[in-house]
Amino acid sequence: MSRALSFGVSLVLLAGPAITAQGQVRTRPSADDSTVVTLALAVGGARFEEAKRGRCVHAPQASIYGTMAAMWSVGYAPEPDRSVSFTVWRPMSGDTTAQLNFSAFTKGKSQRIDTVRGSGIVGKGFVRITKRGAGGRFDIEGTTGDGTAVRGYIECAKFAAPAPVGGN
Repeated sequence: MSRALSFGVSLVLLAGPAITAQGQVRTRPSADDSTVVTLALAVGGARFEEAKRGRCVHAPQASIYGTMAAMWSVGYAPEPDRSVSFTVWRPMSGDTTAQLNFSAFTKGKSQRIDTVRGSGIVGKGFVRITKRGAGGRFDIEGTTGDGTAVRGYIECAKFAAPAPVGGN
């Protein structure tokens, strides 16, 4: 049985498969915890419709800008000039509205949405998270800072645990 959670979204530009420079969770890409990432995603005129290896991470307890939050992250770069980075933060107290970091790079152009409180807000968006076995699906709808529409889904076959912070 799957459980869908709907959230308001915020996005931050991420370089490659690393989670975030500001967050308190870091990941190290590893062949041992890569997984199949399926994308059916339109970012303006660019389309990502494929299933290839990527990295999906979930931390039930993480931190972003000093706020405790659950975190999900996807790093996907099938080719050097094409990538999608996506992180959702759901604060554990106060305003628990999910915040999203999203970036897509294709054809020499980067598109991003960032709704993480404490960062420079860019664009707006919404995500629905649906748990599926060891993985999950993210249905995304939003608009980048320059008005480019982002719509579709990203699905992870499984989630890996993040690498510990500070050598823990």
